[in-house]
Amino acid sequence: MNFKAYCEGLSRLYSAEGFELKLGPGASEAALDRAEAHLGFSLTEELRGAWLHADGAREKCPVFVRPGYLSAFHFLSIEEAVEAREGMRRRSSRYEGYQEPRPRDPRVMQGWFQEGWLPFAGFGSATMLLVEDNAPSPLGRRGQIVAFTHDPDAIEYVAPSFAELLAASIKSIADDPDEFFVGL
Repeated sequence: MNFKAYCEGLSRLYSAEGFELKLGPGASEAALDRAEAHLGFSLTEELRGAWLHADGAREKCPVFVRPGYLSAFHFLSIEEAVEAREGMRRRSSRYEGYQEPRPRDPRVMQGWFQEGWLPFAGFGSATMLLVEDNAPSPLGRRGQIVAFTHDPDAIEYVAPSFAELLAASIKSIADDPDEFFVGL
């Protein structure tokens, strides 16, 4: 599933509940090129396409869910995504040697932070983030989605790609809209 089709389906779910999906206008190619230069790696085509379609959403406008969980995540702008990544990078030295409560999925590299991680969705500021993983373990694949949860800190595998996250997310929202739209 691509992001445009996802947003069309999400917009229909919003309308059915009496709300409007409010996304920002798309980012420019130049803004995404600057972000890539800063990050030191290329965005995946899927996530780049999402930001070209909409450069984030307002804070109280949930866009994603992590399948199997009740928290609704808002879509970060490319600028917010880079800022969230830089915040993780700055804090990462405090977490050297951190041991997670459970063993990590072998598709995800060990460590509290990886240079190839890029948050694209958040809940409760940086309390929970959905992250595109551009530095997977040899068993993973570039562009897989992981979740960062703070306190206790954990990094968990979510989906093999952004497109597969979208398909699972829209199904989760359609199956339980009351949980997704609570608080709007």
